[in-house]
Amino acid sequence: MRILWLALIAAGCGVLSPEEQLLADFFEASRLYDTTVIARMSDVAFNPREDGVVQDFDVEQVEQAPDGQSERVTVRADVRRPDGALSARTLVVTLRRQDGRWFIASLRDL
Repeated sequence: MRILWLALIAAGCGVLSPEEQLLADFFEASRLYDTTVIARMSDVAFNPREDGVVQDFDVEQVEQAPDGQSERVTVRADVRRPDGALSARTLVVTLRRQDGRWFIASLRDL
């Protein structure tokens, strides 16, 4: 009974997928425009002065390449633009395996 209870609690905690965790870390570093941290996880930046700040996001789709070394992730993001307005954007993020972990290779609007 105790194991079932712990499993239910763990399921309710909202454990993030590896893609979601990487993107959450990336958008957090981007919010501060911490280029040192961003460079450890990405070839691209999401500059808050130009691109805005991601307030919230949901991963809508993950497409894995046949070789298993890259993924295309479609993200729906609420972005606070530099002028202060909030806009919904769909972003396509390409991830690739690098040194045994996921790395952001590209990011573009859909």
